Amino acid sequence: MVLNFYRPVEVFFGKGAVEKTGEVARRYGFKALIVTGKESARRSGALERVVKSLNSHGIQEYILYNEVIPNPTDRVVNEGAELAVKERVDFIIGLGGGSALDTAKAISIVSSNEGSVWDYVKYPEGARLAPYLSRPVICIPTTAGTGSEVDRYSVITNEIRKEKLVLPHSLNYPKVALIDPELTLTMSPELTAITGFDALTHALESLTNRAENFMAEECSVKAIELISKWLPVAVEEPDNYTAREKLAYASMLAGIAIDHLGVALIHAMEHPVSAHYPQVAHGLGLAILSPYITRFNYKGNPEKYALFARLMGYEERPELAVDALVDFLERIGLLRTLKDVGVEEDMLDRLTEDVYMLARHSFLINPVEPSLEDVRNLYQRAYEGSL
Repeated sequence: MVLNFYRPVEVFFGKGAVEKTGEVARRYGFKALIVTGKESARRSGALERVVKSLNSHGIQEYILYNEVIPNPTDRVVNEGAELAVKERVDFIIGLGGGSALDTAKAISIVSSNEGSVWDYVKYPEGARLAPYLSRPVICIPTTAGTGSEVDRYSVITNEIRKEKLVLPHSLNYPKVALIDPELTLTMSPELTAITGFDALTHALESLTNRAENFMAEECSVKAIELISKWLPVAVEEPDNYTAREKLAYASMLAGIAIDHLGVALIHAMEHPVSAHYPQVAHGLGLAILSPYITRFNYKGNPEKYALFARLMGYEERPELAVDALVDFLERIGLLRTLKDVGVEEDMLDRLTEDVYMLARHSFLINPVEPSLEDVRNLYQRAYEGSL
């Protein structure tokens, strides 16, 4: 087997990395579109630091697009792309959590090609259009979870169709990632837990699915080691810089892992949940579903699930992967059910249909190929909390 390990993103990692924004941006022009959320980057001081760095390197002109929302939508991306074209920006800065980074990358694609963002998302039968150009993107994460700063994915929700799909393309890689763990110190304990568990799920699914790439698996293994040790510390001690640094690194590694190995049934089943219930954070949806799907999955790849259990501090037995997840979720405060977060039981059939219609390609790389009945049963168990 010949493996591919393609890493086109330049990474600056460590305390103070955000101060390199202006130096890096000078490569790409003198007019920026800064894509971020409404308040958090301003309130934390991250936006001020980015603008100051731009100004200190002669970049005085920037457009602020602070319309990013959790579970970003096609409307937000398309409006941002229109602004980028209208203002003739040279490059784009994504500043914030995964939603801001995903939005910035998608804006780059749409503003440089024809059509809307929904023309480029991947249905099972493929995307309607292929992009040919993209504007340079600099990603500056303020959370540690998605790994979007180093991968080629943007996850976008269609508000009308209630569909959540991925835009995956080599042109969707950022040019540069500035990963400054100091920017994550302002996260609340709950947001820390939610985003950190997103990264853990990336590492778990990339390690255990049927795709093969031993180089990328090394990233999965290291990410699991780091998150299992340091996420509880960061939740309990929000000002612990060492914990923040380790989690930022783990998030990046997990992002690299899924870029090569992909995700599987946990993500496939979560996306319809947060598409229909956008108030449910993606990482929380993953946390709710992961124990039930892991119980379903572990017999399909016992060696890797046993490894996961060991990395989480348990005896190296595949069935203990489930206990490891449940105990970990309880420790970081995310042990909940679908019912707890407002999902109605009569929606479970619709969620099941959406998984089949939009993400059935993930069935093939899942450790155990599920039937629709399996998916429906897993949703029911996650609704009731019946492990």
